[in-house]
Amino acid sequence: MYPMHIRPRLITLLLLCFTLDVQPLPVHAAPSLELYGTFHAMGIIVHLDAGADPDRDATATVEYRAGGAPYRAGFPLSRVADTRFVGSLFWLTPGIAYDVRVPLSDPDGGPLDGATVTGTASTCAEVSIPAPAHSYTVSTTGNDTTGTGTLAKPFATVARALQAAQAGDEVVLRGGVYTQGEIDVPRSGTAGQPIVIRGRAGETAILDGGDPATFAWTHQGGGVYRATVNAPDPHLVVADGQRLLPYQSLSDLQNLVWDTPGFYTQCPADASGTTVYVRLAGNANPNSATIVVSRHNYAFYVAQDHVCLLDLTFRHYGQGSYAKVIYFRDGSDNLVQGCTFAINDLGIGVKYDSHRNVIQDCEFSDTLFDWPWDAFYAGIELSGGGIRFYSPADGRGTVIRRNTFHDYFDGFGSCPDSTSAVTNETDVYENLVYRCGDDGMEADGQSSNVRIWGNTFRDVLMGISLAPTYTGPTYAIRNLITCTGVGNNDYTGSPFKFNSGYDQSGPMYLFHNTCDAVLPGNNGLYVKSPGTWDLVYARNNIWAGTDYAVHNYNTGQPIDLDYDDLWNAGANDLVRWDGTCYATLVAFTAATGQESHGRNVVPGFANAAGGNYALTPASALVDAGVPIPGINDGYVGSAPDVGAFEFVPFDQFLYLPLIVRSG
Repeated sequence: MYPMHIRPRLITLLLLCFTLDVQPLPVHAAPSLELYGTFHAMGIIVHLDAGADPDRDATATVEYRAGGAPYRAGFPLSRVADTRFVGSLFWLTPGIAYDVRVPLSDPDGGPLDGATVTGTASTCAEVSIPAPAHSYTVSTTGNDTTGTGTLAKPFATVARALQAAQAGDEVVLRGGVYTQGEIDVPRSGTAGQPIVIRGRAGETAILDGGDPATFAWTHQGGGVYRATVNAPDPHLVVADGQRLLPYQSLSDLQNLVWDTPGFYTQCPADASGTTVYVRLAGNANPNSATIVVSRHNYAFYVAQDHVCLLDLTFRHYGQGSYAKVIYFRDGSDNLVQGCTFAINDLGIGVKYDSHRNVIQDCEFSDTLFDWPWDAFYAGIELSGGGIRFYSPADGRGTVIRRNTFHDYFDGFGSCPDSTSAVTNETDVYENLVYRCGDDGMEADGQSSNVRIWGNTFRDVLMGISLAPTYTGPTYAIRNLITCTGVGNNDYTGSPFKFNSGYDQSGPMYLFHNTCDAVLPGNNGLYVKSPGTWDLVYARNNIWAGTDYAVHNYNTGQPIDLDYDDLWNAGANDLVRWDGTCYATLVAFTAATGQESHGRNVVPGFANAAGGNYALTPASALVDAGVPIPGINDGYVGSAPDVGAFEFVPFDQFLYLPLIVRSG
């Protein structure tokens, strides 16, 4: 017991100590909501205060509506950083406002627990090209000096017409071949008055980056011929419509080390003249062939906004480094529609702050599908395909839809290696990709809210490369991927590629994809090593292999498979998982916990040999999938179907916000 005269002093001391030890709770800013709409999707980004959820166990669900209708559930957001949740809405209507709310919860009861952020944003209105205020005509028989740009007195060059064109005007190219390039668009249009550059209806306007000159080729022995050309450093040479492989040395060309017809460029440092050596198939004489040597690095440089390029054909752009047809460099709200890109080093390049550009209804092609795979990794640098994003590409909202890509090494790319943008908001849908010696498309690089749906990939080594997809999430939904493992290589194919030696990928979601290997010795899904990622989450897919249905030898990485159909027609064991083979789905599930609701049944395609991968009415995969909020809400029957196509009987046919085939 303390004496009475000491007790008050002690109590005061204790109270003082207690007061000094108590720290005020940190005050965190409330979470905020950012929405970014495209035509049929909307990005959702919830920004968090640093330290609001240090153990990152909070979750974020999504609800949305249009026009005051009841809220419906969307697919939950993914935690991709300490300060950010990211996700998307799908199957939206263009030009419509949507209310979005995101309830947050935290099992720790922290500042996020019970919070809800709300916002409203609109999707983009569909593309509409207004009637022009004025038309300027360009013709191969025109004259820039005496011409006025009328149909009767046309200009000779696109550059001259663009000097005259203002916002709301159009430049119309009459049919013919224009050996023109390095055209810089001098000014922007506006949202309601774009500058339009188009081919005249019913005529074919071709912009050609090749030199129109005819060169004299001198035989050097051993089937090699040489000529001096007019433009320095040509990277593209074509013989009778077939691109020649660029060899890295004259010796390599002489010895034909890649066993493929090719050329070698010897360019002096002063660029005073360039010598080109060629060796054609069968050592043919190039003087008896149609030889095209590239002269222009690009067709259009677009550092402007609201420019439309319509119904034009581009070919043979490949002079110098980083050659391309169209370069969007700090150019936004531009449109490329109905154009043909044939044998160019690259179709379209996108860089810096280039936002909301739309590339639709175009054809991109080359002639290098059969070139040796190893040659591309020996310095050829022709794996860009139709479209590429150069780093840094800080723009958002690119849409790549309804295009065709074929006879490339890699079909095209959808992501830059680096960006300062918080998300990409890139939509890739309803494209056809075939005959690619490596990847049908590459979402490699910075990929956050990259949405890939309703595309068809066939005759490719790999369908969609996600190797790596930094940050995430990346979505692949209702894609058809068939005939994997093709090309001039010794590799096994797969519908998706995850393996890379780079940094870790973010979450990847694979929903309702139909994947049929078709060719012998290929897996329905092949997960290789090395590679690291946050999550691969797959539901309602068809993994049909001719080797294993699923082969995973990178099982140390998180993967969650369920409600998929695993099928290989009994070719061998059904699954190979980290070196262990499982003959049955039951054994695989018991050992790994994967595919607890999976199927091992004949998919029941309507006519796979004819390219029709719809399910027949008798297929065991009809109504066999799992509902996924925001992904397959419009299903017909008691549950969604497994695979890319929802079976719809004729008597129930209706529009569904997903890819369908009628029964």
